[in-house]
Amino acid sequence: MSSVKFVALAQNELDDLFEALEYQEANQGYDFIAVVKKTLHRIQTYPAAWTKNSTHTRRCMLKGFPYAVIYQKVESGILVVGIMNLRKKPTHWASKSVSEYSTCRISTLPETIYIR
Repeated sequence: MSSVKFVALAQNELDDLFEALEYQEANQGYDFIAVVKKTLHRIQTYPAAWTKNSTHTRRCMLKGFPYAVIYQKVESGILVVGIMNLRKKPTHWASKSVSEYSTCRISTLPETIYIR
């Protein structure tokens, strides 16, 4: 199975969402991370199965949450470039500069941060 890596901006979005959901309701952040992990497994198994979001990215919606994982299939595996809020206007993505994406380091999902 292919590896999954996050650009730093996507990792930051995931961390922020986890914290916000945990603040709203106990264990909701952990439930969100569990859904993200299941979604990433589905993406790894069927990387071309979801809707094209742009020329190079695809979007896979999360079950039970109004978010989608934005990813690219790259030679080394799956590269997550963002966690998209489906209730916000698309201009949210336009506000992120190209330099934010191009200078991000790549990280992997930190398993230990999300242990109950």
